[in-house]
Amino acid sequence: MINPLEAQVSVFNFSKEKDKDLFTFDYNKLKEKYFSAFSPEEDLILYKGAINGFEKKGFLSGALKEQRKDHLEEIKRSLEEGEEEKIKMIFDRHTSYYNYTPFLSATFNPQMAQTFASTSAHRMYERTIYQLKIKAKRSILESYDTGYCGESKEILILGAIFPEEITAIKIMNDDANSELLDEKNSWIKRKPDKLSKNKEVKDKNNWLKV
Repeated sequence: MINPLEAQVSVFNFSKEKDKDLFTFDYNKLKEKYFSAFSPEEDLILYKGAINGFEKKGFLSGALKEQRKDHLEEIKRSLEEGEEEKIKMIFDRHTSYYNYTPFLSATFNPQMAQTFASTSAHRMYERTIYQLKIKAKRSILESYDTGYCGESKEILILGAIFPEEITAIKIMNDDANSELLDEKNSWIKRKPDKLSKNKEVKDKNNWLKV
């Protein structure tokens, strides 16, 4: 298994011009229930909790890290063919964290992203939250909520997150600046309310545009 701190592979190793269709879904083939937005060209503002230091590199999916481009193509094809039981299995497998998933998870709610960016003093790696701006066609909605994100929604980004799709990074990611602090700043919630549709960060001054 690749150590995340050693995975210094630039996503520019993959030609986006040569393989541009590899990283996008054909919304004419997808069922509407999997749309992350009505228009495939719509810009989505998303949040991803992850290890520090990837704002200039971007992120590769497990499939590309493991050189399983064929698996990415196979899963993309399955989504566009629309067989629901197969798609449910694909989503379930992704949320089970298998090594060569073709997806990277993100969410509309920075509070949900915070659950993947621990502020614990005992965490193995320093983590933060990344703000992303991607085209809807680069992603799908995990419509069965197998990851229990509720109204925060889990958005599955295909293949990679490119550096230019990372628009900001949270600066201080500690208990005092947790997105999950309650309204009185007295305690940190384990996760956002399942019905929460929040899309706002707690302190806009604690974010660095990149």
